[in-house]
Parts: sequence; structure tokens; C-alpha cells
Amino acid sequence: MMFMYKRSKSVHPEAALIRKEWTIRLLDLPPEILTRRRQLLRWIAISLGLISPGDERDAVIDVLDALFHYIYGKDVEPNVQQIQLFVNRRRQERGEKPVVTEAIRYHLRRIEAAGIIEKTKARGGSYRFSKGFESSYGDPASFVDAVFQDVLASKQLIEKAVRNLASLYK
Repeated sequence: MMFMYKRSKSVHPEAALIRKEWTIRLLDLPPEILTRRRQLLRWIAISLGLISPGDERDAVIDVLDALFHYIYGKDVEPNVQQIQLFVNRRRQERGEKPVVTEAIRYHLRRIEAAGIIEKTKARGGSYRFSKGFESSYGDPASFVDAVFQDVLASKQLIEKAVRNLASLYK
């Protein structure tokens, strides 16, 4: 006779408390990388936890490339169709398979969830890099401020939890 056990939904309620997750890696930045666009995009993607070291899937790098191309190269906030057109043109140049719209949207959602980009409310929903502070709108790296504001807030909560835990042992 076989018995079926019903799994409880969640023994640990912590999952409901999670607002964001980050993976931030400290990587060396060799000077030869600073002049190579694709290697810099990969370095940024690894540093910000968008891909893992050694990961060969690179559609997210292509999406980042498209975002930088449009936002800083053309001064345009691109929509999904523009990003997909750019990505697939670049992939065709390299002899690679095109990326479908669903995959582009998936990577945009991941990049947005990491706090790197934000979707505008404008018609068509275009994308721009997140801005940490109003005064940093002219700085291409200002989205890093937005990411690290959340990381610092998380650090403060972790410190508070550790202090409270230590006090419970006294």
C-alpha cells in the first residue's frame, strides 16, 4: 500500500519577507578590459550578479549592450522592440541565433529587479538606467548608486539583526 503525503506550503515564512536579492562580486579590473566594450559588458554583468563566471549564455550581455547603445550612444530610451532589433542585429553579425521577444523581456525584468534599469510609464514602456540621486542624471554610472542604496539599507538591517541576536545571548 502506498501513502501520499501532502506537503505543507511553507515551513519557513522568510520567503514572504524577501524584497530584493543581490549578488555583487568583487572582480579585478585589468586595464586591457577598459578598452573592450564586450568584455566590459561581461565584467559588469558578472560584477552585478547578472551572470556567473564561466557562464556562456550571453543574451543578457546583448541586452545591456543595447541599453548602453541607445541610452548613452543615441540618447534614446529604448523599448523592447528596439532592444530586440539591436540584439539580433549584433548576434547575426557574430553568426549566432536570434533572441526571441520573451527572452528579451525576461532579461529586462531581471535587470530591472536588480535595480539597474527602470521602465518608464510612457506609452510603449521604454527603459532607462535607474537614477540614485536627482543630481546624478548626467552620470552614466548613477544606476550603481540606486543599486547600492538598497544594498546599504540591507546592510543596516543585517547589522541590527546581528546586534539584537547578540543581545539575546547576554
